[in-house]
Amino acid sequence: MMIDYITARIALPRPLPAPINGGHFLRITEGGEIERTTALRKRVLGSFEAALQIRAPSIHELEISGNPVKFVQGHNLWGASCPVAALWAALVQLERLGPLPVPLAALGLLGPSTLAECTQLSRVDCTAMLLGERWHDVETVLRSLRVAGRLRDRGASGLPHPWPESQGGGVTFGGRPGQSARHRQLTFYAKGKETMVHPLPDAIGDDNELKEWVARCLRCEVRLGTNYLRKRGLRSLAAWTEETAGTEWAEMMERIDMNGSDEKPEALDQLPARLQAVYGAWLAGMDLRSMFSRTRYYEHRREILKALGVDIAIPRPKDPTAQIIPFRRVIELRPAGRPAFADRIDRMLAANQ
Repeated sequence: MMIDYITARIALPRPLPAPINGGHFLRITEGGEIERTTALRKRVLGSFEAALQIRAPSIHELEISGNPVKFVQGHNLWGASCPVAALWAALVQLERLGPLPVPLAALGLLGPSTLAECTQLSRVDCTAMLLGERWHDVETVLRSLRVAGRLRDRGASGLPHPWPESQGGGVTFGGRPGQSARHRQLTFYAKGKETMVHPLPDAIGDDNELKEWVARCLRCEVRLGTNYLRKRGLRSLAAWTEETAGTEWAEMMERIDMNGSDEKPEALDQLPARLQAVYGAWLAGMDLRSMFSRTRYYEHRREILKALGVDIAIPRPKDPTAQIIPFRRVIELRPAGRPAFADRIDRMLAANQ
């Protein structure tokens, strides 16, 4: 488990000497008067050109947005599993690089516990990777998720939104890829393909053992947005422990359902005739939403899902030979975790900083 992205606002115990920004956006009236001024985030480069966005719109608060793990170590293949540790490490790096005009201690930030007490979160990405035996195991799982996956109890937003191959070819549930998510999103993609779009640092990019391992990794990212964090009592950084990210990730993963390709004939025979007709129409690729009222459509959907384990909200694959695997194949992929060669990779990165 790893914290892959954070957006946070820190209420500083002691004020900054001056605000921090990357310029300003001005809204000017027709008469030439400045109507509104908005401080822009400043882009700060960390390890191996990994960037973090920071802004202090006033001397009493500091905003941070980005991938703190990647900012500190140059990659996000493994890293801190708690946002408290991840954010504190990023602040220490910011202090070292110089964007902060005074030391952290001078701002009243004396350590992770102090930071946790004065920080509010508006986005946290909890990420883990699953490891297949071969690289094409990852592609098989993604293909099945695109065709037959759905996020339980989310209606249309629970259906998969595939990424184009030019962006690494993944699939997102709970909203479109890149869409601002105020609740929750779940994204799967092949980490090997993603590193072709966003390469690893040169110092480790040609390591054969690492490349072979990355090619077999299925990335599973759970994005928690502002509304969800508020609902769960997780907006305060102090509410997070080492176990919180793993719990949230596992809960979201359990909400993925798959349409099976091995429907039992006896279960189909036991369906009422009216539901057999609906199921037959779904098999034929007909638009069921246009055939029934909204209430009746969802009634049929619920009954067929209960009896057959098939969600008629997901279109039947046009190719009858398309492979649809049960989701248990995904969860049987073993957690990638921190590989045995991770220390060697960390030493290679440290030697090139």
